[in-house]
Amino acid sequence: MFARAIAAAMIASTLLAGLASAAGSPAKDKAKAEEGEGEQLSSRSMDAPYLAVPVVRDGVLINYLFVSIRVEISPSVDLWQTREKAHFLRDALVRASHANNLADPENNNALDEARAIQVYRAAAVQALGAQAVAGVSIVQTYSSQGSGI
Repeated sequence: MFARAIAAAMIASTLLAGLASAAGSPAKDKAKAEEGEGEQLSSRSMDAPYLAVPVVRDGVLINYLFVSIRVEISPSVDLWQTREKAHFLRDALVRASHANNLADPENNNALDEARAIQVYRAAAVQALGAQAVAGVSIVQTYSSQGSGI
């Protein structure tokens, strides 16, 4: 009986954490609305959450950054045919995360965002085609050493 209560509490906390994460922060939602990022734009996107980006210094793995990105799909392509390639997109993004040094050279807990966007855009174009990719943005970055970015 006690084990069942613990299991129920763990499931509930996991679900609540997921809902809180999905809901986002009111400040971010307001900023998106002010920038004109509405439902229409985000409905033509593909998200790749929690890409693991290794941080290697002098040949030694010292950290992982977890990066969530959004690929905006061009209105000139069929959205559903493009979304059918989601598994190819994810594979290209994971490979790019491991093949390139995307960490900030000065900070083990930070991403070099300009470089990451460049690398992820190239990977998205490789997987989906140049006409399909309207833009790539970093949604969130988190360090495995506990420093949320």
